[in-house]
Amino acid sequence: MNENAIARDGDDGALLLAVAERRDREAYRALFDRYYTRVFVFVRRRVEDQELAREVTSDVFFEVWASAERFRGDSKISSWIFGIARFKCLEALRQSGRLKRSRVIATDDETISQVPNEQESATQLDARDELRRVASLLDRIPREQREALEWTVVGGQSLEEVAELQNVSRDTVKTRISRARRSLRRLLGAPIEGVG
Repeated sequence: MNENAIARDGDDGALLLAVAERRDREAYRALFDRYYTRVFVFVRRRVEDQELAREVTSDVFFEVWASAERFRGDSKISSWIFGIARFKCLEALRQSGRLKRSRVIATDDETISQVPNEQESATQLDARDELRRVASLLDRIPREQREALEWTVVGGQSLEEVAELQNVSRDTVKTRISRARRSLRRLLGAPIEGVG
């Protein structure tokens, strides 16, 4: 891992370097805590089965631990982690299709995890209902647009990182996000907080 990658990624770079060079468990735990929820949400949207999503998310972080020293710094660490997650999702879906695994579609766990704990119960219930509604509406948007929106809003990825993940230009990503926002506004009948 080169010094430019460490400087560019700040804390993430220092943490991954500690994992790569010293197998530092505290640094790994810090990376895990920072990315677990975002990666789980990302995975859960793709595999639908909650238990499979947990397995895949665990596989992602095992890969981060096992491959830390192989990170070359060609992308941001967050892009690298989400790239691993995308690959693991595709691998899991191929495997589950091959095994004809039955798929249990569980309640929308990731939407519940996004509700801040400090809010009042009634507010939490309203927020959960709204998040469930948005999550169900996202399924009605074309996959490429939905992914671009999720990776930027939920995953915190930059346009350049999403362009790299989707293997398209930055302008194409901007167009996809714009179309996804427009579709969501139309489906909801109003702009969404944090998306509009």
